Amino acid sequence: MHEDVTGLNEVVVTGLNIPRARKALGYSQGTVKAEQLENIGSPVNAFSALYGQVAGLKITGTALGPAGGISINIRNAVALYEGSTNRPLFVIDGIPMLDWQTDINRSTGNGLNDLNMDDIASFDVLKGAKAAVLYGSQGANGVILITTKSGTKKRGFGVDVNLTHSQDRVWLMQKFQNEFGSGFPAAWVNPGVVDAEGFYQKNGVQAYYPTNYNFGPKMDGRQILWYDSVMRPYVAQPDNIRNFYRNGYTSSANVALQGGGENGGFRVSYTRKDYKGIFEGFKLHDNNFTFNGNIKITSRVNFKLVSTYANTFNHNSPPTNQDVFVTYGVPRQLSTELLRTQVVDPANDNYFWWAMENRQTRYPTGGIVRDGLAGNYFWNQMQNDYDNTRNHFINSATIDVDIAKGFKFQLLGGFDWVTNKNEQKEKLRRPLSMGEGGRYYLYNSTDVYYNGQAIVSYEKQLSPNYSLNAFVGGVIQKRTSEWTSRNTRSDGFITRDWFSFSNAKTTPVESNGFRRYSLLYGAFGSVQIGFKEWLYLELQGRNDWSSILPPANNSYFYPGASVSWIFSEALKMPDWVSFGKFRVSWADVGRPGPEYFANNVYDIGNYGGVITYAPRGSRPPEDLKPERKREVELGLETKFLNSRLGLEVNYYNGNTYDQIMGLSVPPSSGFGDTKINAGQISHSGIEVFINATPFRTSNFNWNTVLNFHSDKPKVKKLAQGITTQGLWGMSGARVVAVEGQPWGQVVVRPYKVNENGERIVEGGYYSTDPTKEEVIGKVLPDIAGGFNNTVSYKGFSLDFNIDYQFGSTLVSQTNMYMVGNGSAASTTAYRDEAHGGLPYYINNSSTLVLLPSHTSAVPADSKYPFIMHDGVILPGVQPDGKPNETIITAADKHSYYWQTFMDIQPDIVYKNDYIKLRNIVLTYELPKKITNRIHFDRLAVSLFANNLWYIYKTMPNVDAEALNGTNVFYENNAFPTTRSYGASIRASF
Repeated sequence: MHEDVTGLNEVVVTGLNIPRARKALGYSQGTVKAEQLENIGSPVNAFSALYGQVAGLKITGTALGPAGGISINIRNAVALYEGSTNRPLFVIDGIPMLDWQTDINRSTGNGLNDLNMDDIASFDVLKGAKAAVLYGSQGANGVILITTKSGTKKRGFGVDVNLTHSQDRVWLMQKFQNEFGSGFPAAWVNPGVVDAEGFYQKNGVQAYYPTNYNFGPKMDGRQILWYDSVMRPYVAQPDNIRNFYRNGYTSSANVALQGGGENGGFRVSYTRKDYKGIFEGFKLHDNNFTFNGNIKITSRVNFKLVSTYANTFNHNSPPTNQDVFVTYGVPRQLSTELLRTQVVDPANDNYFWWAMENRQTRYPTGGIVRDGLAGNYFWNQMQNDYDNTRNHFINSATIDVDIAKGFKFQLLGGFDWVTNKNEQKEKLRRPLSMGEGGRYYLYNSTDVYYNGQAIVSYEKQLSPNYSLNAFVGGVIQKRTSEWTSRNTRSDGFITRDWFSFSNAKTTPVESNGFRRYSLLYGAFGSVQIGFKEWLYLELQGRNDWSSILPPANNSYFYPGASVSWIFSEALKMPDWVSFGKFRVSWADVGRPGPEYFANNVYDIGNYGGVITYAPRGSRPPEDLKPERKREVELGLETKFLNSRLGLEVNYYNGNTYDQIMGLSVPPSSGFGDTKINAGQISHSGIEVFINATPFRTSNFNWNTVLNFHSDKPKVKKLAQGITTQGLWGMSGARVVAVEGQPWGQVVVRPYKVNENGERIVEGGYYSTDPTKEEVIGKVLPDIAGGFNNTVSYKGFSLDFNIDYQFGSTLVSQTNMYMVGNGSAASTTAYRDEAHGGLPYYINNSSTLVLLPSHTSAVPADSKYPFIMHDGVILPGVQPDGKPNETIITAADKHSYYWQTFMDIQPDIVYKNDYIKLRNIVLTYELPKKITNRIHFDRLAVSLFANNLWYIYKTMPNVDAEALNGTNVFYENNAFPTTRSYGASIRASF
């Protein structure tokens, strides 16, 4: 598995779906063939197979795993406005695809999830500005071309079958303490609430403490009164978080029929994919149909049709449920098995167990256990329906005509059409006689991306030394989007669980809707002059007219040029040099911003029967121009020792100027901000790609590939008078762009320190300084890449792939709250005498007073009839410079990390470096003499394991890819990742 580097006579798909000889390209283009990826299983998201495959291509999953969205970035593309996308353009068989950002809150992914790996022939990654210049404003962040498998012109029919099944196992990375259960220290409650050992008192009996905070007594196995009035042992449940989840699986069956003759060929494919997630109730079904056919209508006219239809049903994709899994934590003694029996109440008509028989009052558990876990997790996931049905139709039709000698005409048309139906049915948790309830929600959307393209090309050998390859063309694109939603109001239903708007207690029901469209025209041209097949000069340009920008600025031109010199053919080289090419390219591309961004737009409403028009929150700019990116790229491609060793090195330097920024305006204007062209970001990077065959014999072969990418975008300029631009976050931790500094720095409020760097302690606590901010990292990695290997012996092959990144940081609320709620392993410190706690008592003025010994008698002025043993004095100095002598409880020390939203302390932002063994595959392919005997062309069996092992990781307790979406820089979900183990059988006959 690796990026396919220079083949001497290889033809690759380039911009606008135009084939080109790879050796003539004057820019870097990474190609990954599907057969290099076929043995890792059938991933729910095909792009998850590209981890570490192409230098400069960064793939990052989200916390929801493969069924959610995936972040894809080429060469660290960045922006100064949160609404601008940094994602590349995706093009399938010449048709631009719909694409959108996703989060992890009941996410169903996006259109990329519908692509089927078994139908893809190759991925081509256009990385630089010159490589993507023919896509105009759409290609500013790079382009990924997806080519589907086509029919063969071989006579007769062939059948390909691929059966894959894998099991997903929960990989929980959180390290919990399993010594202390739920509760508060005595110092936090009034006398009599807890006893001398810290146990909660209920009816004079030691009992379950009804809170999620884990600052309670040591779990020693004694019998205590549980929240449901049953005596049970007070013991740790080390796997109670693990038991919220289940093992999942992915099952895929693909059958493809292909055939043809002299005048054409076809391939028709059907894939059924079933996925059961690790979350309760979460499942996904996908039916995918693909047709790819071509026919020679006449000797001069060829027709090709590619159609893909995907129908996806997603049931109960999980919510983030931050309060449960992160903020408040889970009692370390809580039995998940017991809680599962306290969700549905069969004895009371299957209502919510806690809503019946006054249990909510009789059995105090803490709201998070009752409402968060039993209700919002188990009940919602097992009883309610949160369904999304997506229909995705991608269609492209191409006519190729040989007009005359050297002249060709190509007409391509098609669309990407996505419809979504989101239906939510929430059952009543209690009888209507006890109160209101029930909810029905319906959302329908349709998004269509139409594309029409015409190209006239001319190719001629001008003389023995010179060749010409040129084309001109035009494109027209229209994008439409509309959605409507209806929702019952908060007072719910008239009749239990009849999910109809006619059953709404209050009518009319809430409704909303939106529609939008944009239009783009483009004209382009290209001329390439070749000299002796070892020197190529190419000039290209495109002009776009877009409805997104104001009329005065809606026309913009993008030029590009490149030179490719194959010095191994121009010069006499040593025999050990198989191939050598030097290239240089330059281009100026751009992006106009999102729709309805630069023009006056009003929201239409209704107030008392009167139509109202309200402006948007942003003041429309009067002369907004598209953002621009100017880039120069230098490249060296070589092969040595009969192509057993290959090296590609790319260096690029670019400047993104006229960056769109949002500036605050006075509230009296009626707007929150306005957008201007002001920012500049420079970026330079290097990409290194090495492929080698260290060993090759008749039976044994080892191919290895190492790729490396380094890019550090830097903010050169912001708007006049502005030195810092906020990118994300409002208070506490923020991601900012600072003039003269790397893009995407993470800043937080530092701890207060004196001139000697000693932390200042106020009232016994450290505190952060609200007047200052310090940089503690950045969100983009300095380097990233992959190390991919294939070792084969006779019919056996072993593939293993490693990817890595270094230099980024991640804001982790999970780690903050694990400390703050007492569940982290580190929070056992100072909890008692054995863990280093200091002895103290609390006097009648509620002041903590240090005692000389843990065996000291209870002082006369003690507020409690016992002394405490969980004291701690933080090292540091008081504001007057004297050493700190104020004693606080261990719970005080740890719970300081329980903060609201992003009030992150400096020590809760972590480096996010890792080296990961992404997958390993063992394949056995039966010899031809056996397959021929059973009338098979091919029969192969593979065993695979994915997402196996972090060889190195700096992020504690959570996965390095546990992000809350495809365009965020933090995590607060603690979702576990999964390891998958499976097998596949591939057969052709």
